[in-house]
Amino acid sequence: MRHISHYIGLLFLTALFLIGSILFSTLYLNLVNQRTDEVLSGLLSRGNTHRDVLEKSFDQETIDHVSLMESASEFTVVVTDQKGKILKSSNRLTEEMKTELTHTEFQDQRKDLVLQTPTEHGNFLMTDSPITIADSHRGHVFMFAPERLIQQVVKPLQQQFIQVGIIAVLLSLVTVALCTRLISKPLINMERATAKLRDGNLEVDLPIERSDELGALARSITQLAKDLDYVNRERTEFLAHISHELRTPLTYVKGYADILSRPGLPDSDKTMYLSIIKEESNHLSQLIEQLMLLARLDENQFSVDRLPLALDEVILSIADKMRPAIEEKGLRFVVSGHPVTVMGDQVRLGQVLLNLLDNARKYTEVGQIEVEYGKNETGAYFIVKDTGIGISEEALPHVKKRLYRSEPSRSRSHGGSGLGLTIATAIVQAHDATLDIKSEWHAGTCVTVQWRA
Repeated sequence: MRHISHYIGLLFLTALFLIGSILFSTLYLNLVNQRTDEVLSGLLSRGNTHRDVLEKSFDQETIDHVSLMESASEFTVVVTDQKGKILKSSNRLTEEMKTELTHTEFQDQRKDLVLQTPTEHGNFLMTDSPITIADSHRGHVFMFAPERLIQQVVKPLQQQFIQVGIIAVLLSLVTVALCTRLISKPLINMERATAKLRDGNLEVDLPIERSDELGALARSITQLAKDLDYVNRERTEFLAHISHELRTPLTYVKGYADILSRPGLPDSDKTMYLSIIKEESNHLSQLIEQLMLLARLDENQFSVDRLPLALDEVILSIADKMRPAIEEKGLRFVVSGHPVTVMGDQVRLGQVLLNLLDNARKYTEVGQIEVEYGKNETGAYFIVKDTGIGISEEALPHVKKRLYRSEPSRSRSHGGSGLGLTIATAIVQAHDATLDIKSEWHAGTCVTVQWRA
């Protein structure tokens, strides 16, 4: 990751070099061809002018005059008859020029013909302007020009292109550096952030205001850091609570066991202390069972057996079990509803209702507890309502969290572990149902379990 900027930069530079080379080569060749065509066009025009003069007066004096006109120029004019015999030349012909004339088809009477370019038999240009008088082919005017004329035109272009190329390379390097920094810097920052997360440092500061994929990745890493921090805090708090929950019943059991070992203890006290030990042992066993169930939930190993089930029978059975304990506190207990069938697990749903009724009993001192069940437009449902101490508005969103206790009054003095609603919610969700809690402080609580149609 430390060298990703080099890879990105090299990729950009290679792409720019290839594209630039193609564009520069194409432009350079087009300009060179254009300038070469201009020179050839001028050379041909010059030969045509001489041809036009000779067509008006094709005699030795005129031929000498044409030759004299080019003798002081960079060009060489050669006048031949129709058979290729040289009548006059303005300058001494080189062997290459003679060779080219030897290979020329002198019977060709086409007008304005470029016969030679610098790429063939010599370093010169050559044009042919046939002489035609009264529809009779009388000869040719050949014009020769040295290749350096082309070079004089091309060299300035080469220098300009080299200068422009150097500027383009510098601009490309600057552009690549900026683009590389723009792309690689966020990636490097994210790599450093993930390294911090790996080392346990959850303080991550990444720019999340970007709207592209890099911004989305930065937001994901930032959210991951927050989630990890939350999980760590939850784990620490969970372990602290569990340690306390396990230590308390064990302290009771150990303390009262020590008392029972004392000699001369009255039988009535022994009975009371044994009852306390049994109660704390039951509480410890229930807590361990809940922890094992939570472990299965965390490992996604929790499942329910969803079979056709008479929900009303399950509710009435649990209500009968809870009625003595509820009425013992002087509370009114009302159960009403209509027969309804759901796909569910009898044991798990009974566990949910038992937990809800036990919570209602614990936190209700006066009034009543009511259970209602049936079927509405959404599906099957059951409701547990009480007139107890209720839950405050601030605490209500958190009551389903494991080991959460909303108020000091909802403490271990009521016998709760803080795990019941967490487990109940998981069981309800496994049945494709929802568990909704509405409550008002000192006015009671209403818990609704609603199946989806």
